[in-house]
Order: sequence, then structure tokens, then C-alpha cells
Amino acid sequence: MVVGTADRNLIVFNLQNPQTEFKRITSPLKYQTRCVTAFPDQQGFLVGSIEGRVGVHHLDESQQSKNFTFKCHRDGNEIYSVNSLNFHPVHHTFATAGSDGAFNFWDKDSKQRLKAMARCSQPIPCSTFNNDGSLFAYSACYDWSKGAENHNPTTAKSYIFLHLPQESEVKSKPRVATGRK
Repeated sequence: MVVGTADRNLIVFNLQNPQTEFKRITSPLKYQTRCVTAFPDQQGFLVGSIEGRVGVHHLDESQQSKNFTFKCHRDGNEIYSVNSLNFHPVHHTFATAGSDGAFNFWDKDSKQRLKAMARCSQPIPCSTFNNDGSLFAYSACYDWSKGAENHNPTTAKSYIFLHLPQESEVKSKPRVATGRK
């Protein structure tokens, strides 16, 4: 289990011995942690932040060269928080959902976005796959990222949507060589 703290620490616990911290890591991201989730194989985790970035972090010291961060949930100069991270239970790819009202499917191993979905008119504060990955549920509502002054209770609506992921959206694809070294 991975827990994110207000001071940008990420604390990893082995649930066989939950009273003791297994590892404490400073977030690879510069700004406030918004969400965190463990890899399906428990060998690392993803962390998302308010700066529209995701960090991919492996726990094994010999795998540190595979750690990276990437930008997402941005529109020109507008930067939106990453609010939710979820691994697909079958393909082990993952979804991000953000304050820009978008969700995307990614493959951490090939370092590529698999599918960018159309944006909602409101932020997406939370999302999840069902147990077999055949459904992706997400909510769209005000997420307070713009503060209380931008919340209008008379017009604020909350929605829950279901997306049926196609295999082509969530299954890993071979990485295409770019010719860069």
C-alpha cells in the first residue's frame, strides 16, 4: 500500500507488517500530491499531482532507471490537476482523470498514451475500473480546484458516467521506434 502525505512524502507499507513503514520516498513531482496507486504487481506506484504530471516509480533499486515523469491534463498554457489513477485489472495499463474533464489510457511500460478521450464540461475528480476491466466509471462535478469562489451551488451538477473500454483503448501496443537515441 502507498500513502501520499501533505509534505510530498510517499510512504510504502507491506501489509504483512502494516505497523512498520517499508519505505519512505520524496515525491518525484514538485507540487502537491493529488493521487497515488500501487502497480498491480506491487513493485512500484504511480503518483499524480496538481501540476498535471504523473510519476512512475519502481521500488527496487535496480529498476530506478525505469522511473520517469510525464505531463498530462494540459491545454496550451492551462495546467490541470491529475485527480485519479487506476490500473486496468487485466492489461495493467492505467487511466488518468483530471480537472480538465478528460480521462486518458496509458501504458507505463511503452511510455505512451493509448487513448485520449473527449473532455467533459466539468472536472473528473474520481474514476475506477470494475473488477474485470469491462467498465470504467467516472464522476464529473466541481472539484474545488478553482476554489470556493468559483463554485455555484445553483448550477453545480454532479454526474456519474460509465465507459465501456474497447480492448484497443486499454491493451498495450508495441512501441514504435522514433529514430532518436
